[in-house]
Amino acid sequence: MTLLSDSPDPPRWAGPASLSPADRRAAVGALFQQHQLQMVRVAAVLVRDTATAEDVVQDAFLAVYANWQQIRDKDEAVRYLRRSVVNTARNRLRRRSVVERLAALRHSHEASAEDTALHEQLATPLLVAISGLPRRERETVLLRYYLDLSEKETAEALGLRAGSIKGYASRGLAKLRAVLRPTVQESS
Repeated sequence: MTLLSDSPDPPRWAGPASLSPADRRAAVGALFQQHQLQMVRVAAVLVRDTATAEDVVQDAFLAVYANWQQIRDKDEAVRYLRRSVVNTARNRLRRRSVVERLAALRHSHEASAEDTALHEQLATPLLVAISGLPRRERETVLLRYYLDLSEKETAEALGLRAGSIKGYASRGLAKLRAVLRPTVQESS
């Protein structure tokens, strides 16, 4: 792949030739500009922590950069990025659960003022409801409806079959409706 960067617009990919290190940096930089904020938002809901979400996304972009020679086109790079964000978020959650279990055994932990303030800001009814979904349903709802991915794209990002995505999405949305319906009626 080579970049066409004669215009002031973000670089575009063209052709299958391998990129020089400078062109690879520019290509990943353009990908970063286009998708970083959206990926941080998805990761924040998955890991329930903004700082960790930023780390997850940074690690995902590093993986894209490191594996750039195996990525054939822009669409594949975006799919690789999404999958990397989801997998890295899952790994962080696994590690976090082990750390939390060990910390609970040692002593109780009081949250700092900053943690409390951030938690209150992120505790909207929708985010609380999404956070309460089982992992697969939460991931599916986020990718399918927040990122507006097709069933096929969501399945690729999560490493599942399209039929599984339909089921997880259906159950997740039903649970969200049940949880959010009383909240919507109270605010009306």
